[in-house]
Amino acid sequence: MSRPVLTQLGRFSIRRQVILLFFLIVVLPFLFIGYFAYSKSVKAIQDVSSFVSMEMMVKNAKVLDNYLDLVDNAQSETMYSREMQELLSLRPSGELEELEITSRLAQYTSLLNRNTHAYTIRIFPIEPSRYPTFTHTIYQDEDIESQAWFRLAREMKSPYWQLFLPQDNPILYKEPILSKIKQLYGLNQSEPLGFVIADIKASTLSEYLAPVKMVDRQQVMLLNENNTIVYHQEAERIGTRLDSPELDDFLRQSAEAASPLTIGGVKYMATYASLTHNDWKVLSLIPVSVLTRPVSGIERISFFFLLFYLAISVFTVAFFTYRFTNPIQKLVKAMRKVEHGETVHNWPQLTRSDEIGWLYMGFDNMVRKIDELVSSAEKEAKDKKELEFQVLTHQINPHFLYNTLEAIRWKAESRQASDISELVRSLGNLLRLSLNDGRELTTVEREIEHVKAYVAIQSARQDTSIRVVYMIDEDILPLPCMRLMLQPLVENAIKHGTRHAGDGEAVKILIRGSLEPNRLQFEIVDNGPGIPEALLGGLLTAETDVPYQRKGVGLRNVHERLALYFGERYGLRIENREEGGTIIGISHPVLEGEPAQRDAI
Repeated sequence: MSRPVLTQLGRFSIRRQVILLFFLIVVLPFLFIGYFAYSKSVKAIQDVSSFVSMEMMVKNAKVLDNYLDLVDNAQSETMYSREMQELLSLRPSGELEELEITSRLAQYTSLLNRNTHAYTIRIFPIEPSRYPTFTHTIYQDEDIESQAWFRLAREMKSPYWQLFLPQDNPILYKEPILSKIKQLYGLNQSEPLGFVIADIKASTLSEYLAPVKMVDRQQVMLLNENNTIVYHQEAERIGTRLDSPELDDFLRQSAEAASPLTIGGVKYMATYASLTHNDWKVLSLIPVSVLTRPVSGIERISFFFLLFYLAISVFTVAFFTYRFTNPIQKLVKAMRKVEHGETVHNWPQLTRSDEIGWLYMGFDNMVRKIDELVSSAEKEAKDKKELEFQVLTHQINPHFLYNTLEAIRWKAESRQASDISELVRSLGNLLRLSLNDGRELTTVEREIEHVKAYVAIQSARQDTSIRVVYMIDEDILPLPCMRLMLQPLVENAIKHGTRHAGDGEAVKILIRGSLEPNRLQFEIVDNGPGIPEALLGGLLTAETDVPYQRKGVGLRNVHERLALYFGERYGLRIENREEGGTIIGISHPVLEGEPAQRDAI
């Protein structure tokens, strides 16, 4: 909500704000949820229906494919039958011979049609006029050669489907018949001998296409490649075409699809599945109004419930404003008095055990404690000033400490105690380089001096020999780096090295430093016992309870400071050497400018 809207809302009384916010928070979401639930319910029903219908269409398409394969195989067996080819190769020379051929063809056809798969086989010679008796038996003196389908059959070299309707010949076709027509050739002839036609009735297709339980007003149909209906549960629709550009675009999709379509002003949930051997499709259309009929009843119930809910909401708002907003308004008036410095010790109390009563009680206690807090704050401010003064008076001046160490060194030299003089000088350098005038950055050269001073002190304090080799590229000596970076790591190596060193065995440490692209790379290699593998992963984190953790505080401190100042790409890397000892790698960015200019990092 934008600030101008909040400003305008703040001008209303709390009673009106509560009423407005109640309707915004409760009533409007209820309306949205009702609409959302209705739309999602409709979509869910459509999705489920489309899924079920799609399953049914795919199953029906597969069953119909198998049936058409069966019919095609029977038709092919008839075409390649030697007896059939011999009968159609005969040319009757007289009426008696023609009657004999007719009788044999009728008997053969009768045998072919003794099947349990509800299809029939018809056979036609290429020249029906030579077989008048056979033609009369099949077509009742119809002039077959003048019919369009027969002329097309002569021209078509490949098999094709023909739809015969009752209006074509009411005597022969009592119902729509879907026929597959194939030319029959002799084994050693290049010209066709006749046609073998496999007829499938619409009632037979209904057994394969119509679902077991039809949805109210559902349409199931079989469309050919021209989207002409070759099967429909309503026989009068067979032979017609669905003229719908939306449907044409829908049928151009993949082999199976489901989508809502509008055909003839009616919205349908359409699903289809394609047949395997041709571009025919099994299509199902279910009116969306039928699918959403149960949801419409829920919508009416929701509307009446909303009216009831609004009435309850009005009563709830009235009760809420009377019960809660009036006491809050009184509390606001008392708070304004406190704001202006007036006393409110005698303001009306509210004896309630709910949150409003607690609010009144809390406000009363708050008013009483304000004076106590003010007095306490004044006392704490005074104590803080005294503490700051004590801290300032007890601070040690670093220059005084340097001068004192320098005086000790000169007295030691004057008494020819060179070892004491060297130790004091190293201690002074260590202190001076550690403090670094309060700056966080130093140079690589000063950091190496710091390490040398520390090593000199440790060599003087311990009996074990400490040998440190420095292999630092001269190019990086003047470059800025983080202070106290190398000394804690060298200290760690010396402590662990001297603890495990044998008699006469020296602690050997190698310090390497080089310049790599965009970073400074340092390595500290020692000849100590190494670190147990189980502890390596926890040295640079604070999430482990192993005893070794205390000994890795310096390592973790350097690692975390590098990551804090320069990012997670920089820090330490610890690994053991195969020949013994530990390698600690340091990744440090290349910084530009003098260290004194980089203190803000």
